[in-house]
Amino acid sequence: MQHPALRSTFLHLRLPFFFFLLPIFLFGVLEGRAIDPVRAWAAFFIIHFLLYPASHAFNTWYDRDEQSVGLISAPPPVHTSLVWTAWILDVFVLVSAWFVGVFFFACMVLYTVGSKLYSWKVTRLKRRPITGWLGVGVVQGALTFLAVVQGLGQPRRWDDPVLWMGTATAALFLWGVYPITQVYQHEEDARHGDLTVSRLVGIRGTFVLSAGFLALAVAAFVVLFVSERGWSTALLFLGLQLPTLAYFLWWAMSVWKDPSRADFKRTMGMNVLASGLLNVFFLLDFWP
Repeated sequence: MQHPALRSTFLHLRLPFFFFLLPIFLFGVLEGRAIDPVRAWAAFFIIHFLLYPASHAFNTWYDRDEQSVGLISAPPPVHTSLVWTAWILDVFVLVSAWFVGVFFFACMVLYTVGSKLYSWKVTRLKRRPITGWLGVGVVQGALTFLAVVQGLGQPRRWDDPVLWMGTATAALFLWGVYPITQVYQHEEDARHGDLTVSRLVGIRGTFVLSAGFLALAVAAFVVLFVSERGWSTALLFLGLQLPTLAYFLWWAMSVWKDPSRADFKRTMGMNVLASGLLNVFFLLDFWP
């Protein structure tokens, strides 16, 4: 791809980033009932290769990041084709989601609107640390989980405690993960006037906040797995989390001594390890 504008737009879609958000989708499929494989594959493509890239493109258009962001260590300048690409992808998301199902379509509408409110310069929830942080957990976590569980197969009863336990777990997981993804961007966010939750609590506070919510998410996962599948599944889950825990503790201790270690490289290492092991767990659980 030689054209600079096309290359820039393609990079800013951050297509490989779907790997980090895949665990929520797989969690939803695991907790769903009689999931239709065709609808599941369609939803997988819509969410990970249309919805998320559209959100990334729109967010990047308003952020204009000059330092490392997402999986891009040196972001190229944005081009007007980026914002148009975001809107075109949104159209594809909504049109294709309608054919998957009405509930799934409604969730995609809410996600699309929520992502715009987060980034758009008029609303810019990213400048409101608590609102933005809570919104990410609700939209990327809880809403995505519900879209899969209730939209791709036989819906659970709305008074089913397992449904809401899973929804809360997905939100807790995002509330734990998201601050860490912002920890290396304080300088960039300050330049834009964005007061993220990570900037609000500081570098050390980010690790404390994330540790607390990730611990709650792990506890919720264990309770859910024990109640539905038994201790063997819960122990497999906990065992696969040990490398992530070790990395997190090592990184936190090094950052405590030297805050400059809260950098792009170590953040991406944490994300790849945590998401990768979660994806492995869910895929193993699907194995007959």
